[in-house]
Amino acid sequence: MKAANPSAKAAKPRAKASRQGDTSALADADQLADSSVNINAALRQQVADIDNLFSAQLSQFSSLWHTPLGCGDIKVNTNTITVVNDSDCDGETNTRSRLKFSSLSTRFPHAPEHAVSMWIADMDTAPSKHIAHAISAFVSSHYGYQSGDIGDVVAGRYAKQGAVIAANSVVSTASVMAAIDTALKVCTTKGDKVMVLSPTYGPLRERIAAQGLNLVDVSIDEISFKETGIEINITALLDADCSAFVLCHPNNPTGTVLSETHQHDIARFCDTHKITLILDEVHSEFGFIDADATVDASSNTNTNKACAIRPFAINIPFAQDMIIRINSAGKAYNLSAIPAASYAIIANDALRAKFAKEIDSCHLEATPVAKVALIAAYEKADDWLALVIKAVAFNRQYAKALMNVLSPTTPFTLGEAGYFLWLNLNQNFPQNTFVEVCKRGVIGVDGASFNAPGYLRLNLACHPSTIKTALLRLFSD
Repeated sequence: MKAANPSAKAAKPRAKASRQGDTSALADADQLADSSVNINAALRQQVADIDNLFSAQLSQFSSLWHTPLGCGDIKVNTNTITVVNDSDCDGETNTRSRLKFSSLSTRFPHAPEHAVSMWIADMDTAPSKHIAHAISAFVSSHYGYQSGDIGDVVAGRYAKQGAVIAANSVVSTASVMAAIDTALKVCTTKGDKVMVLSPTYGPLRERIAAQGLNLVDVSIDEISFKETGIEINITALLDADCSAFVLCHPNNPTGTVLSETHQHDIARFCDTHKITLILDEVHSEFGFIDADATVDASSNTNTNKACAIRPFAINIPFAQDMIIRINSAGKAYNLSAIPAASYAIIANDALRAKFAKEIDSCHLEATPVAKVALIAAYEKADDWLALVIKAVAFNRQYAKALMNVLSPTTPFTLGEAGYFLWLNLNQNFPQNTFVEVCKRGVIGVDGASFNAPGYLRLNLACHPSTIKTALLRLFSD
């Protein structure tokens, strides 16, 4: 991995970014305990140089993020880099009630009290006020059963991305996992084989196993060779005896986006062998085509070429009849607490009717409030999302630069999409990897849950100081 390419002109060291808003939520936060990490003078200077080069972006973007419990600014002392509490930083109401920060001692007993929390996939920023206002207006006057449709809004959203879908092909669902579970029910029978692209999101694997289906792992490392330019016969890796292929695209946790050629080959294979493609596309809004480009929050130009990842195989007409495409506004607009409406897009009339009947019989359709949140997000919150994507793009840049200084031999990937850093720590912590990482005060997601023991997923949709703290704790002696 090459280092990030910050602006060639070194910026002046930044003054502390101005902060506004209620800080009472963090006022009673525990003071950081022994957070010092040993670091030699040369490495300390390299880290300082990175902050100097990125000073403008750090100033521009830091105020977007809440500074979470267990993390503050990092100051350089004589022999150590120390994490210190910043009582003047932004907070959020009821920080401790967030799942990311609640009951950590029970969930992660090996982690110290002030561990940084980068495990669950939500973002440390407030949602768009347009969404909050829409929800508030609705719940202040609407009660009881409500009817509502999101088909036209979803179709309009896809049209902005150059993808044509029919409004009547959209079925609302209570959650992405409810949609995945239902899709498996309507296209498989107990004992069938189901492919997944491995590593992949743990709950996808769990739902396949829970339905008595047999997992067939297809290695993403064997499929994706973009960096070397090697092309392979992807169909040789696939299993023609499967009933379904559950494909998280962009991939969670690696951020991999399959090439159009690979998408076509997979679609053709599934069509030939009557395999239903169940696509989880919830991270598609976070696409980063050129991860090394400079990011500037003050510019309206999308200088890092960030854009939504096009829906999988959307331009392959023959493929649409065997695809169940699942998405949500929840991840992109940080609405996990609502949650915003999820939905399935199913072009095949018979398959859609079967899916919709199952959703209806189990009362798994999206709630009216969820639909209000989705409509407000898709129609009114694009400016908010654009800023968040720029901030995430910078965090990816920043993490890459720090990795190349702190641990240049540690394999890692950011992929072309998403806000995850996927670390291979097998060489760093060969025994009890996740336990050792937790003991260092860093809580991510254990790679074992993705079928990748020894790996760690870190959520980068957070304050830059959190990223810096975590990487220093992991890779300092």
